[in-house]
Amino acid sequence: MLKSFRQALPTGRGVPAFAGATFANSVGMGIYYPFSLLFFQSVLDTSLTRIGAALTVSALLALPLLPYVGRLIDRFGPRRVLLVSTTVRAAAFAGYLLVDSLAPFLALSVLVALTMRTEQAATPALAKTLAEHGGEPAGRWMALSRALFNAGFGLGALTAGLVASASPEVLHGVGAGNAVCIAAAALLYLALPASRPAVRAAGAEEAGRARPWRSGPFRGVVAAGAGLWIIAVSIETALPVHLVRGVGAPAWTTSVLFTVNTVLLAVFQVPVAHRVERVRPAVLVAAGALLHIALPAALAVAGRLAPTPRTAVLVAAMALYTLGELIASQAVTTLLTALAPDERRGSYLAFNQLFIGLANALTPLLVTSALDRGAGTLWWLLTGCALAVALLMAGGLRGVAAERTPSDEPQPARAEPVTP
Repeated sequence: MLKSFRQALPTGRGVPAFAGATFANSVGMGIYYPFSLLFFQSVLDTSLTRIGAALTVSALLALPLLPYVGRLIDRFGPRRVLLVSTTVRAAAFAGYLLVDSLAPFLALSVLVALTMRTEQAATPALAKTLAEHGGEPAGRWMALSRALFNAGFGLGALTAGLVASASPEVLHGVGAGNAVCIAAAALLYLALPASRPAVRAAGAEEAGRARPWRSGPFRGVVAAGAGLWIIAVSIETALPVHLVRGVGAPAWTTSVLFTVNTVLLAVFQVPVAHRVERVRPAVLVAAGALLHIALPAALAVAGRLAPTPRTAVLVAAMALYTLGELIASQAVTTLLTALAPDERRGSYLAFNQLFIGLANALTPLLVTSALDRGAGTLWWLLTGCALAVALLMAGGLRGVAAERTPSDEPQPARAEPVTP
């Protein structure tokens, strides 16, 4: 078992630094996210409504800047962009401790939103670059990143929860703890081998002017990824409200379900990704989307079940949902990086983050509106979204579903990357 797990891990140069940076960053986010609203309220001493509005506005303001971020990734390489991005985000979180009004809070929140989307675009590009230099499948690096993110996030959230339970006044230090973790990630990025951005081939200037939205297969994968993201954010937002207020389940039920999700993602991401390496990514996205339906279906009938069978059904549904998340999210990232031209990968992945950012900002509004009309409406919407993703990948993208892209295969080892 252990030998098989080791075989699933990447072995190229830079694995320790890449893994350490991912883990440090995720621990910081785990410390921050569960208590973010309480932290902001302790800093600003204002209503949660105003804070929520400012965070939504800042997320939307950051989106138009993403195309420029993509160009920076293409020009300077993902490592340099990640180094700057994490440094700026660490400074922004430290700056939260000094604000006393909404205007500087909004400015810092725009920086945080922009750098978070930047890291989501640059990290897969960095994983792809490191994999190519080591002659390994990029999926191994991406699976390692996702597994460590979930493990670190869970550890950070658990630590923050225990400390806050023992001493509630430490909530003011949530931003400082996150800033320290992000700064540690920035230092680890320094230890990664640097490489020059991909060189454009002769006559590629015309291709360089191409826009991501002109690629039909890439547009389809972006749409599939956004659909899966909508489902994930909706579940995260609606599940606690529905179970506690709508069904009357004890609060610990929600904690158990999210713990199952986090543990399965952290433990099985790497071995599952290794097992399905030879399966076409588009097929995995379609199958994973169908598995997503298990949890909305279970939540739809939860109110009709007795407490013990209800918990058993919900745990089983969460396990199936998590398996779908394991294979589909990984496959979407693999397709996005494979379909993007090497010299324009940053711009393509930043284009994808535009839609992820929109989904992230607008899905809570969708969820609250649907819940006002009855939870059943939301579960039908999420089921329809999952079916749409599966149909899109199974039939609408024949060019992607029918062939495995060459860049999914292990590449021959290249010359050592050069330092800047």
